[in-house]
Amino acid sequence: MDKIICVGKNYAEHVKELGDVNVDKPVIFLKPPSVLRQAKQGENLSVSIPTHQGSVHHECEIVIQLKSGGFRMTEMEAERCIGAVSVGLDMTLRDKQAALKKTGGPWTIAKVFQDSAIVGPWVSLEEFPQFSDAVFSLRVNGELRQEGKAAEMTFSPPKCIAYISEHFPLFPGDIVFTGTPKGVNSVLPRDTGVLTFGPIQFSLQWHELKS
Repeated sequence: MDKIICVGKNYAEHVKELGDVNVDKPVIFLKPPSVLRQAKQGENLSVSIPTHQGSVHHECEIVIQLKSGGFRMTEMEAERCIGAVSVGLDMTLRDKQAALKKTGGPWTIAKVFQDSAIVGPWVSLEEFPQFSDAVFSLRVNGELRQEGKAAEMTFSPPKCIAYISEHFPLFPGDIVFTGTPKGVNSVLPRDTGVLTFGPIQFSLQWHELKS
């Protein structure tokens, strides 16, 4: 894997809940592989959150793993690059992100921190061909927080991948977080989460990252 690419503002109701405006092109940002945590099927993963930096929000998303790469791809070429899918969390320092938005600064330090990219086990398209129609969800402490499906995205996974490839080359193994539906909220130390998506299920528990 060369990089983790994340898509923002890809569900209209999520854009609305943050008080943002809809966009006519995907919003993209990067995370380094060093912040990635991956859970096995059925695993209970222990992950950290830096609560000393303000509110930490979960953003539950479909995650794509590329089996091949390309540069300036068509949507059809981009679709052929999809090798496997999973469900994961793009963790966000929401207070810090809000402050950065006000000053027009990049979101990097609000999106890149220890354990800020979490993904479950990969399932190949051969095993999960209808992933676009399947519901993914996150429950925190037993309460349903988020659910959605790819069919509700403003920009489909192939559209996102093709758009990303307009700007820089993609490589086999690259990971794409495709955006989050409404329901983002904060998590605290000792909170537990359960993520499901078709045949995929895993859980996690957050603990405090000391300052």
